[in-house]
Amino acid sequence: MEHELNGNNSHLGRRFLAGALIWSVLIAAALYWNYYQTTQQTINLAKNEAQAHFNKDKAFRFWAASHGGVYVPVTDRTPPNPRLAHIPERDITTPAGKKLTLMNPAYMLRTMMQQYEELYGVKGKITTFPDKLFYQGNMPDVWELAALNRFRQGSREALEISNIDGVPYMRLMQPRCL
Repeated sequence: MEHELNGNNSHLGRRFLAGALIWSVLIAAALYWNYYQTTQQTINLAKNEAQAHFNKDKAFRFWAASHGGVYVPVTDRTPPNPRLAHIPERDITTPAGKKLTLMNPAYMLRTMMQQYEELYGVKGKITTFPDKLFYQGNMPDVWELAALNRFRQGSREALEISNIDGVPYMRLMQPRCL
């Protein structure tokens, strides 16, 4: 009789261990699935936000281009652009004597992105191939240059999560809109 009890206890112990193992595997799988789904949702939200900011920048540039640029007061932050010196009315003076200078769409967008990046929490940049640079501030970094090369091969978008200054950013790049 004693032998039968030990046999039942041993059998129950194995069943308990098997059940605990299956339960643990199921819990681990559920945790992994939850982690995976949360990660995918976060990536999708970041991509949607990056696309929204990109579209805002495109709209801003389209608007500025439709006006041929915009006149702004001459200040230390907005001096006359030497690259527009060939335009006869780059600098004008209002009847009241206020000096204005023409900002082209690319310069407007670059200035907005640089001066208000903290407000948006978004880093934006206009870039091109090094041999096509008009402004040295548009020099591509390694990731951007690789994306530009993919655009030459027909790609329409580059997207990646990268650390910039120790902070993760969703990087989105698309070919020039204008």
